[in-house]
Amino acid sequence: MSDLFEAQDEVTQNECDAYARSLAKSSVTPLPWQGFHSYTLLSASGIIIQFQFKASPLDNSTVKIAKSIHPYLTPTTTYYGSMPNSSVTIWVMDALPGIGFLFIVSSITLAKQDIIITDLAKFYAKSWKNA
Repeated sequence: MSDLFEAQDEVTQNECDAYARSLAKSSVTPLPWQGFHSYTLLSASGIIIQFQFKASPLDNSTVKIAKSIHPYLTPTTTYYGSMPNSSVTIWVMDALPGIGFLFIVSSITLAKQDIIITDLAKFYAKSWKNA
């Protein structure tokens, strides 16, 4: 589970779950993988709600640059401020279609992994060139 709740004591998982349900107006489920000092949920309505600790913020300007370079690969992301009486920030983004790489990497052949690495290198090169 997320280490967000070990890194700070301003909000609880139950408070984040309740806030996410109210934002999404639907049920929410924690994602099976969690980022560093964040807590991420997927809603039944198709949005992702992420809570970020102040020590590991999401940079809105970086998100905007990524969206301008790769508009179809970067979700629309909206900053929703902070949890009440807390420095934990709230972000809402559209869930992108497809299967996450972490779920399939173990079943991919080495030859296909080489292709993926090449494609990722091209992706990052294009990002760097257009930044």
